[in-house]
Amino acid sequence: MPDVPAHTTVSLLEAIDANTQRARTLASGLSRQQFNWQPAAGVWSIGQNLGHLNILDGKASLEAIRTSVAQGRAAGCTGTGPFRCGVVAAKFVGSQMPPVTRKFKAPKAFEAPPDLVPEATLAEYLGSSAELRELVKSADGLDLTRIRTILPALPALLRPILKMSLVARLALITTHDARHFWQIEQIRQRADFPK
Repeated sequence: MPDVPAHTTVSLLEAIDANTQRARTLASGLSRQQFNWQPAAGVWSIGQNLGHLNILDGKASLEAIRTSVAQGRAAGCTGTGPFRCGVVAAKFVGSQMPPVTRKFKAPKAFEAPPDLVPEATLAEYLGSSAELRELVKSADGLDLTRIRTILPALPALLRPILKMSLVARLALITTHDARHFWQIEQIRQRADFPK
């Protein structure tokens, strides 16, 4: 499993910017057919990969991070970093690093539909990324290891119990996004990708 590096707000912003650029490069200008083309049965299209990120990185996730940043700021929980993920979180984040060597089955709730509008799906991702970028900037100077955040993807009863450090949550988002952009690159490079 790859080693998960320590993070600062600067490194997290760089990762968000890299993912944003990859989204623009890989998903801009595609026809609806190209965007929704599946290489094989059960293999996600470009649109489904991007739509999946919109579901996971969307409103609930951003709100949880916003709340954690505000609580950390109010509590005076400051720190300079670089910040490391805990052992368990580091294994989880490391498991998401591209290139993809191990596949995971996403729960149905986090699967995007098979027919998506390219421009709208990309715009949603870029909007969420811009919002995440602002949240990371607002967290500068906070101790990203000590501040904890809920995981909206978990069942409601588990959320108060299984929290993650803010640095781990932000690293997980940027790493998971990079994983799906790697998968999108593989689709774009296929010889049978629609022209």
